[in-house]
Amino acid sequence: MNNYGATVKELRKSKGLLLKELVDEQLSMSLLSQFENGKTTISCERFHRLLDKLEVSFAEFQLLHTGEHHSEAQKLMVDYVRSMGIESIDEVPKLKKKYQKLTAYFQQHYSLELDHFLQLIRFDYLMKEELFKGVPIQEAYLKHNYCLDSAKHYLLNTDTWGVYELRLFARVAVSMEPTLLWRCLTIAIKKSERFAKIPGNKDILYNTFETVFSVFAVFDEADYAEKTFHLWRDHVYEKEHIEQAVFMPFFEGWTCLLKQNKAKAADLMQQTLDQLERLGMKTTFSMYQSLSTFVLKEDFPGILLSDPLLSEGTRYGWEEP
Repeated sequence: MNNYGATVKELRKSKGLLLKELVDEQLSMSLLSQFENGKTTISCERFHRLLDKLEVSFAEFQLLHTGEHHSEAQKLMVDYVRSMGIESIDEVPKLKKKYQKLTAYFQQHYSLELDHFLQLIRFDYLMKEELFKGVPIQEAYLKHNYCLDSAKHYLLNTDTWGVYELRLFARVAVSMEPTLLWRCLTIAIKKSERFAKIPGNKDILYNTFETVFSVFAVFDEADYAEKTFHLWRDHVYEKEHIEQAVFMPFFEGWTCLLKQNKAKAADLMQQTLDQLERLGMKTTFSMYQSLSTFVLKEDFPGILLSDPLLSEGTRYGWEEP
């Protein structure tokens, strides 16, 4: 298993554990010793039981083993994302070239995530190409949102949603019609309930609410944005999620703005900014202060997306030149 044994040995020793403390009826001391010294392999089931005993997640193990938290495919995806912020039609060929590089890699190394990502970036560069030609964003959107039909089909036909499905939903949300987006949000809540119990996963669901809300806001779907906010707020208060509660006035304010109540919107957004300032959260305060400026000027042409691969900031989307 890619010489995983040496990393297991390093972890075991760093935790002060003896070989005999990790063995059980499925993993003898002899087999574990051989595995640690690269003389044999073990099954995936045994390997994951071993990680459980070491109290290490696979993601943590992978980082320790390779020094990277991204796979080779994910590194190519990140490289593309860093090139997405183009400013003229002359730069579109550069995106196409990176897309072709990813496609060539995909043909040799199948990955479900890369398959869906290729759909997303094709949609992205086609949108940019249209907008640089002066095509209105709504027209461009209607013309090219078919690019993500396969990813949407996958989500609608997957019975159990985990971390990957929630992140995929957030990534493709911008391509969904309002009725389908709302339907998928309610499906996401039901299908991800089991995995939301795992520490950290609940935050991904909250991030999904944020993305869906911003998509409705960008396309001026005030009623759907309001419904999304109420559903989101109910979850936050029911679970007593203090960190999320800080941001509720901000998004309630955004809802008011969509309903044409700008004065109330500004007051509510300021409540969140005041809380962040009192808490000394300088980076988040600065980020939301800038966001409130964009939103109150009704000049926010993107979506909010918290995604390890796609977001190096808070905004992702397209602008009309």
